[in-house]
Amino acid sequence: MISLKKIRPKYICCWLKDQLSRPDWFRNLIVDRSAWGAFSIYAHLRRSDNKPKPIYATKEKAEIAAFDMSKRYHKKFVVYKCLFCGGWHTSGVGKRKEVVVTPPPRPLPPSNGGLNWEILGILPIPDLAHAYEGARGRTLSSSKQLKYWDKMLEAGVVQIIDLRADYISDFYSELCKNNNIGYFKYPVAYENVWIAKMVELFPEFCRLIDNGCFYIACAMGLHRTDIALCTYWVFYAADKGMAPPELQGYRKDKGLNPNKIIRVLNAVNEKMTEVNGKEPIPEIVFHERKEIIKEMSKTNNKL
Repeated sequence: MISLKKIRPKYICCWLKDQLSRPDWFRNLIVDRSAWGAFSIYAHLRRSDNKPKPIYATKEKAEIAAFDMSKRYHKKFVVYKCLFCGGWHTSGVGKRKEVVVTPPPRPLPPSNGGLNWEILGILPIPDLAHAYEGARGRTLSSSKQLKYWDKMLEAGVVQIIDLRADYISDFYSELCKNNNIGYFKYPVAYENVWIAKMVELFPEFCRLIDNGCFYIACAMGLHRTDIALCTYWVFYAADKGMAPPELQGYRKDKGLNPNKIIRVLNAVNEKMTEVNGKEPIPEIVFHERKEIIKEMSKTNNKL
């Protein structure tokens, strides 16, 4: 049995810093105190055989594993810094989710097949804007936007696309399930493990954008949303003759440039080439599309 003496102060500092960075830190540390379970030796060892749990070298790799296990076992998995080995582990939280046999009727989109902007246009959601045949803006899981949920459904939203790789709560997905709304997590982040996940989920992401009547957002509905929509256009929609998305975050008039968009596009292009054994699009075409995005950033989308 591993002794509690194996805990090192530097591990505690890293663990505490990570816990305090989470939106639900007060509940985890003060209210239900679930986070303090990290000081138990069973945070490192399996109870069944006292062997170490799978160890991940970085938080990002652990989050990828938790992401996959959540889909496989239909329950929430969280990640935490181990105080015994210094690595990262995953842990299942709560009971396995049961499939709803008789869901409530799914809201239908407007008769014209698109979103009703007469309803959407008057909602004071920050940075609410068109995004192909859907909409973008600040996430609806925020307490300030949650009060507009019913209006979004009335306007015809039938699919939520959540871009936050670091969002671990199941509140948003449960909200969608209870209203028979589709929930799809497309994690946008710069680390290689998340780039690989973006490439893996890219076909489904494109299908949902094509279907329309979606609401796509990251935390603020600006930067990761720009990245996701540019990825969709560069590697898919441009070949169909569709226009590039209007940028809302990475714009010169907001004091930003599109370098982070280009960084992710380059990483996705490299990963797609590795996975498929060939470039997703010719190099010269890829370069031209990136230049279009750079120009849009300078001219506030007016090409």
